[in-house]
Amino acid sequence: MSDLLIIGIILAIYLAISIGIGLYGRNKEDSAEDYFVASRKIKPWVLFCTLAATNFSAFFFLGFAGASYRAGWGFYGIMAMGTSLVGLSILLLGIPIHKLGKEKGYVTPPELIAGETNSKYLGWLYGIVLVVFTLPYLAVQPYGAGILLDTLSGGEISSFTGALLLTCVMIIYLVLGGMKSSTMTDVFQGILMFSILIIFVIGFFIHEDIGGFSEAGQSLWENKPEKFVRESNFTWETIFSFTILWPITVPMFPQLFSRFYIAEDDKAIRTAAWLYPTVVPILFLFPVIIGVYGNIIDFDSTLVDQKSESDNILPLILTEYAPLWAGAIVCIGAIAAFMSTADSQILAMSSIITKDGLPAITEIKKENEKQIGRILIIILAIIGLALAYDPPDTIFDIVSQAFTGLAVLFPTTVAVLYWDRVRANSCIVSIIVGEILVGWSYWS
Repeated sequence: MSDLLIIGIILAIYLAISIGIGLYGRNKEDSAEDYFVASRKIKPWVLFCTLAATNFSAFFFLGFAGASYRAGWGFYGIMAMGTSLVGLSILLLGIPIHKLGKEKGYVTPPELIAGETNSKYLGWLYGIVLVVFTLPYLAVQPYGAGILLDTLSGGEISSFTGALLLTCVMIIYLVLGGMKSSTMTDVFQGILMFSILIIFVIGFFIHEDIGGFSEAGQSLWENKPEKFVRESNFTWETIFSFTILWPITVPMFPQLFSRFYIAEDDKAIRTAAWLYPTVVPILFLFPVIIGVYGNIIDFDSTLVDQKSESDNILPLILTEYAPLWAGAIVCIGAIAAFMSTADSQILAMSSIITKDGLPAITEIKKENEKQIGRILIIILAIIGLALAYDPPDTIFDIVSQAFTGLAVLFPTTVAVLYWDRVRANSCIVSIIVGEILVGWSYWS
């Protein structure tokens, strides 16, 4: 049996299961509220799974491993500390967002902001920022999937072909099922990705060429002692910046913000809030381990010199140490991470444009919202695919910049939720000045 056929069979089984679960999750109700927020009936454990799976993307699988390969163990501290604070953000923002959504029928983030401040202009600006900074993050998902399939197949499946295939499958279950299908596939993909990742890390260390955790650690210390040192890679200013960035950015992702609407009650939000900082930092450890210990393998030295190449570290380890079928299964776990994020991003942006963007230009009938949302899902998926064709930077750098742009919305969101006397004009100035500074910091 050829290598390409083995990869194709394993990939086909995974994609068929994803489509099947997505179709099973379809509701008989035909309203836009059901399509975009699953009728607000998602239970606690499912909510946590979809929040976590939605947040684990190509950034988690490839970006973390690549950054850890370059920077060493210090990278984990940055990720773990910031992520541990996200639970507080979920409590701070999730509960009032959920209550207002249920009370007033809000479906999108800009709807809430515009409704609570009585300012359509603030709502439009808020929505524009969400879409503009989510699009590059969306592009990272098919790009990451393409890297995996290209490396694993030895170039027989080009990165763009792989990205195209996965995007098409995602469109199918999103167009047909909406939020509930996205949530159910998130649960499946989340369980799959973490199970496979844990097994892979264990398998890596027990491989005869690695010799166990102790021997691998000794080899790393002897050959790359700088990977154990924080000072050479991260200053305290950098650590502080990233630690603050995660808790103020994660709830601003439109795909995360929208999931606060879908909870069946406050208990679901609270459960997700304490599970997130308890479970997620542990899971973050696995791609970091892969990246750090990738330094003991004799790869091409250009991996260190060319940052963008270090995103390949996980698939390179697979091709070096795992039989093809095992490598294909691990890649499926990574692809699950990409798809669970991309489908949520596309659905969230589709709802924003349908509910907030298009009504500003033309009249949209309520009965047409669901159909328009489906068309936008296809358009946004194509845009994400086009942006993924030739990305300008590493996965970590692209996502970090997107995070910064979204973080600018945090002060406005907190003010709208907790301050009765907040003024829309002040929020508009806050967002515009913040984004100007983001642009200045990037170009300078």
